[in-house]
Amino acid sequence: MSATGDAIGAMLPYAVGIAVSPLPVIAVILVLFSSRARVGGPAFLAGSLLGVAVVGTGTFLLAGGGTVAPGWESAGWTRWVRLALGLLLVAAAVHHWMRHRHHSRTGREHLMPRWMSGVDRWSPVKAALLALVMYGLDPKNLALCAGAGRQLAGHGVTWLGAVLALTVFTAVACVPVLVVVLGYLAGGDRAARMLGHCRTWLSRHHLLVMAALLLVFGAILISHALRDFL
Repeated sequence: MSATGDAIGAMLPYAVGIAVSPLPVIAVILVLFSSRARVGGPAFLAGSLLGVAVVGTGTFLLAGGGTVAPGWESAGWTRWVRLALGLLLVAAAVHHWMRHRHHSRTGREHLMPRWMSGVDRWSPVKAALLALVMYGLDPKNLALCAGAGRQLAGHGVTWLGAVLALTVFTAVACVPVLVVVLGYLAGGDRAARMLGHCRTWLSRHHLLVMAALLLVFGAILISHALRDFL
């Protein structure tokens, strides 16, 4: 397999870690229930793609921009990075699970973050900025983009290969938002009804979903790190 193919394979788990977050999906559904949904939805998607692309590219350049030796991936410190990131995600999973249990006991499991209450009334520009912040400045996404950028820098790819790998990484990271927006634009009223059901379910269970996904992804990173130690 080529260096570009190897780099894409190494980056995909990080892209999946970004893609599985339910909050951006809930946010884009809220945007699609606004009066300017056909503009706001694509604007949110554009902000998502831009946020991931900018952070991924930035970390790639900071990590060496393809000038790092191909042996970087086998360096001893990278296993510690994987282990630390895995433990961080597991800790985040426990935190989300505890919040879910607390909200369930108090009857507040349906409540969303307060800043989401007016998203369906925002302009397309605000929707794009929201997506940019959610994907580009969220601590979890920053860590995952940084990991992907380091992986890319360590595979000795050409600039063309780097562009291709970053394009694939960005697209995979934003697949849920892409599917929701395109589904709405193509499906009309039927899609809107389905999105309404999805919004209700995710609003009630987003903490539990996030806890499960963070736990799975954290466990994968930890297992890869432990395998490198053996």
